[in-house]
Amino acid sequence: MSATIRNSLLLFILALITACYEPVPGCLDVEAVNYDLEADKNEASDCEYPKVRLALQHRYSKGDTIFRFGLADSVYFDALGNPFRVNNVRFYISNFHLIYTNGQEKEMDETVDILIPQPDGSELPRTIEDNFSLASPRVTQNYTIGTLKESGTLKEIRFAVGVEGLANLADPTSFPETHPLFLQDSSLYFNQDSGYVFEYIELFRDTTAADTIPQILRIGTDAYLKEVRLPIELEKSRGFHLLLTLQVDYSRWFGNINAREDSPEELTEKIVANLAQSFSIVAAVLQSK
Repeated sequence: MSATIRNSLLLFILALITACYEPVPGCLDVEAVNYDLEADKNEASDCEYPKVRLALQHRYSKGDTIFRFGLADSVYFDALGNPFRVNNVRFYISNFHLIYTNGQEKEMDETVDILIPQPDGSELPRTIEDNFSLASPRVTQNYTIGTLKESGTLKEIRFAVGVEGLANLADPTSFPETHPLFLQDSSLYFNQDSGYVFEYIELFRDTTAADTIPQILRIGTDAYLKEVRLPIELEKSRGFHLLLTLQVDYSRWFGNINAREDSPEELTEKIVANLAQSFSIVAAVLQSK
């Protein structure tokens, strides 16, 4: 067989193979969780990017022993030894950021459109970062804070207990109905001037059967917004979700109160004073799914 014929056959076979081959679609972004090494046709809409997830452990410490923080039937003791019970606790977390060793501070990718009421009756549209959660010891769940693609070495996490920034000025009905800040419970909102209730607490000052009406604390406004900064050493690898498990120690919230005699204002001041110190990191885990 001549070289010309042989080359022609090879070209024919290659053309036949090419004509029969169909590209394999998939995500070709190396930052994505589902980056596909086998794909050769990028389908950007299929890419799933790393999420920051948050798990909260609600605890109460006594000396070196840490208990699960229970509501209603659990009895706790104040600094003077007076027994008290807690019927309900809810609080907001906002402005969750990761800080890297190179100094970069990264927020989540998600945003939400809001409306801010104006004195003339109009509403000013704004777009803000969307990383809000409403936490309670009554609910055991993981919170998805948002999407964060950047890899690197982490040195700190930062967030606010309360509703920080423009979100606290927003019309609550301008949030999507599934959003934590969409107002489904009026007890978590003051008014347009004061905004959201950052911490909602129902406290029974006594443990007797006669004590059936709790002292309700609705804590809010910028004066009581607390920033939490927690050190962390972790290499956030490319293409992995990040699950942060935090512990909330309510003995820090209630350890210095006088459950019998403190006024609501005194209770508020004492609870907020140690609120930021009640959080600690239990674990930080990278997840592929």
